[in-house]
Formats: sequence, C-alpha cells, structure tokens
Amino acid sequence: MILALTPETLIQERVAAFREQDFRAIFYSYDSEAPFLHFFPDCDTYLAYATTEIAGIYEISACEVLRSCQQGATAEILFRQRLHHQDEVLDSFEIGRCRRAADGQWLFVAALRLDRSKLPADLQSCSWDDLRAAGNDLWI
Repeated sequence: MILALTPETLIQERVAAFREQDFRAIFYSYDSEAPFLHFFPDCDTYLAYATTEIAGIYEISACEVLRSCQQGATAEILFRQRLHHQDEVLDSFEIGRCRRAADGQWLFVAALRLDRSKLPADLQSCSWDDLRAAGNDLWI
C-alpha cells in the first residue's frame, strides 16, 4: 500500500510500486474520481490487465520530480521518466495531478503526457499553463 504524505512522494512511491510490479498498490493509489477507474473499475480487472500487458514488458529505470504546484487539496507535479519497452527507451515528461484525501494521504487523479517539442525551454520558470499547453488535453 502506498502511504504518501506529499504529492512528490506519491509519484516516487508509484514508480517504486511499478518497479516491484505491485500493481495492487498502484490501483489503490488512485483517487475515486480518477479517469483510470472508468477503464478499470475494480482491482481484479486491473491486475488481470497488468499481468498480461505490463508486467515484465515495461520497466521504469528513472523518474525525477522537476517541480510541483499545490493549491489546497490539489497538486500538480512535473516529472520526467525513462521507460523501457523491449529494445526501445522512451523519455517522457508528464504532469501528474494529485488530490489530498480527508485522511491527509495524497492520491493520484490523472497524468498528462507532454510533447517534448512543445515544451518551453525553461521548465523551472515557465507557467503551469505553458506546461499544460505542451500536452494533448488527454488526462488519463
């Protein structure tokens, strides 16, 4: 189980769970409003999918939180990760949206994959609107 007291920790703990192929922990780290749950409404459905389509096929070798923005019980985290799939290495930038639950734990709502060619040159000082504009408007 993932117990995250900060949104940044939530991202790192989800990556650690992925590396350990602890897909149950990943499933239960989602907020009840997450779009992901429309595709996988229960843990058993997700575990069946993850076992056949993810486990042993994908590997995350690196994940770096670059910056975060928190407003009340909602946070957005910009992170970069390196994903291996067969002989292919994919470096991606994403914004993760998180929400703090009533018990103080952070849960994952959705992620927006960013198009590297549309990213501003200075990721640290650009606005969050500029970062979101580099996405495809598909929060999953």
